[in-house]
Amino acid sequence: MASVLPEKRKMLTKMVSKEPMATSDVVELMASHDTLVKKITCYHVADQCSQNADLALLTANLLLKDTSDANPTVRSASISALAALPGIEESSVRAITTALSDQAAMVRRAGAVACMRLHSHAPQVVLECGLVNALYEGIRDSDPIVITNCILALDTILNNEGGIVVNKNIAHYLLGRVMQFSDCNAVYVLTLLLRYTPKNEEEIFAMLNALDEILTSKTPAVLIASVKLFLHLTKDHQHLKKDMLELIHAPVCKILSRNIPETSFLMVEFLQTLGDIREVFGSHYKYFLVRSKDPGYLKTQKLKVLPLVSTDSNVCQLIEEVKPFCSDYQSFREAISCLGKLALMNSAAYKMCLSTLEALLDVPTERVVVAALECLLTIISPDLVMENVTPAMNSKVEVLEGAVAKSEPQGEDINQLTEKAKQKLKIGPLRELPDLPKELITAVTRAISRSTVQEAAPTLVLHALGTLAAYIDTSHDIVESISPLSLAAASTHADLVTCAARVFLARPAQMQLILSAILTRALKTPGPPASRAALVYGALMEGPENAAYLLRAFTKCSCPSSEEQTA
Repeated sequence: MASVLPEKRKMLTKMVSKEPMATSDVVELMASHDTLVKKITCYHVADQCSQNADLALLTANLLLKDTSDANPTVRSASISALAALPGIEESSVRAITTALSDQAAMVRRAGAVACMRLHSHAPQVVLECGLVNALYEGIRDSDPIVITNCILALDTILNNEGGIVVNKNIAHYLLGRVMQFSDCNAVYVLTLLLRYTPKNEEEIFAMLNALDEILTSKTPAVLIASVKLFLHLTKDHQHLKKDMLELIHAPVCKILSRNIPETSFLMVEFLQTLGDIREVFGSHYKYFLVRSKDPGYLKTQKLKVLPLVSTDSNVCQLIEEVKPFCSDYQSFREAISCLGKLALMNSAAYKMCLSTLEALLDVPTERVVVAALECLLTIISPDLVMENVTPAMNSKVEVLEGAVAKSEPQGEDINQLTEKAKQKLKIGPLRELPDLPKELITAVTRAISRSTVQEAAPTLVLHALGTLAAYIDTSHDIVESISPLSLAAASTHADLVTCAARVFLARPAQMQLILSAILTRALKTPGPPASRAALVYGALMEGPENAAYLLRAFTKCSCPSSEEQTA
């Protein structure tokens, strides 16, 4: 550029800034002998020729001449520009065909990309002139970038036909050379190979042997792409999954040890899709521990994967590691959810988790209390997960209403209708709630009695109250206190009806009048409250046992206490 005249330098500045330029100025720059000036001008011509017919007409001959230049940089730039010119497709095809067999890899790369550029404005010409066959031959090129460009061009040109056809020869050839590709290109090729399905077991194991080296890659994207290909090849051989996990655990741990948030996030998120990994990664759990300086998005993903690497020997230590993050504003919800999953590992973890939740239920922050309460309910009653409470109850209402509508002419009684609804819902038996510590019950009572918690999550409070009514001596008083708040929304009003019925089944004497008042009010409220009240009334008519099945009401565990067992 130092030898470029000031006038030409000004024209180049305008060209780079995409300012309007006279066609004669562009032609003048195209005739320059400076390689960089030619390259910049070719890019400008390719960008502007569709809007300026004169520019395409006046530069075509110069570009055709430059395709035979001794400098490969000039040849590659002119090929790219020539493919974009409209009206000279025949000349472009000849130049591109020559470029695809050029001695310089740079020109062959440009030739493959030029096929896509030509296809964008003359697709039929590309399909009829033999360029597709030339691109298929380019897959056998010695340069990995040429191979990638040819595959990309074929996939674009043959898009209407489903893209490039990956046969046995292409699949084995690409897999054998994938280690020569750059990381980005290797990911693209490995993803492309997912389109191919081996015909027999011998071919499967031949491809798996070629994949072994790639599975030890230290690059996260390449490692993930190779694992996906492994899972695709072994979808009928699930017993090989453990061998793959043992092969990748070293590079995975190496990637996580670098403490780069972006790559760690990518790897941890992918590991969650592999299912049960604790047998292989359980002993390497320290690589997955959350650090206080981790960004919020990485903390969340690590907390999701910790239950997957937990074992009987490390679960208690994992709970201790998770505890500090239960009050972290970025990750408290995921941390508390993680505790709930870890609690299911063994009895020691269960007791530690209940002790932690007991402390969390007394913190002043309502959102932490709500998350702790939801976690507790998930642990003690996993067959009644909180987010499914309202949809499940609504489905029961629909079933009962449908039964009523169909049976009105026959005059069937409510007992028969409820039995039909129960059969249609296929409600399974309820297990008894475990024996919970008195301190925990006291903490739950304090939590659900707080007005701020009731306002923040009224449906959750009603669900907790109905589930733990047998433990909470003041459950009927709490139902009365939350009743006015629950009338604000129809769905919450309906949940209040269900909660009152469940508390009634646990404490009939204290709840009789309260339930009567709630049912009376609900029956006068059109919509979900009235429908729910009808269902509850029908369920209660069935007697305590059947009502418990329909309303998912729990009973207190009748197992002897620890003191009784010791005696």
